[in-house]
Amino acid sequence: MSNSTPSFSVQSKLALAQKFIRAVESKDLDAVAATLVADAQQFFMHTKRTKTKESRNDVISGQNRKAFCVALLENREEILAYTKGLFGKFTPLIWLNHEWSTSSDSNQVIFSGKGGMIVEKNGRPYNNDYVTVFEFEGDKIIRMYEYGDAFLYFSLRILPNRTEVKSFVRAFQHLFSSK
Repeated sequence: MSNSTPSFSVQSKLALAQKFIRAVESKDLDAVAATLVADAQQFFMHTKRTKTKESRNDVISGQNRKAFCVALLENREEILAYTKGLFGKFTPLIWLNHEWSTSSDSNQVIFSGKGGMIVEKNGRPYNNDYVTVFEFEGDKIIRMYEYGDAFLYFSLRILPNRTEVKSFVRAFQHLFSSK
């Protein structure tokens, strides 16, 4: 999974993941960058299993993370370009009902929350339910798996930025090349 250093405690991992979420919510790109290793990855996993508390708990616990990858960002620069794009798409850009936990082996921090976002362009609410699994390398985030209803995001009809398009194509190429 991850190559965590023993000195990076569970509390430190939790604080770092929380810092990432707060940085996105406050639209602070420098703070987002400070949480990530250079070769960080972010996977966007489509599932409807985040809709109910019971099924969300299955995703959180790792019992059922069945989903398919709809987008893959491959490094810090791509994650930052994607995140910067979000800053202009949503006001506010927040998640409600933050819940935090750690995996049984303490190598992952898991966040769940409900989007409390408004589409900047048209004022439409965006209230997707998310579970994000953070993995660490040293004292930074190396991987994030974001579970949610990707089709709800796509239904907003917000034009993707260049990095998003690249990440969609990459995910679908990977899906078909691994068969």
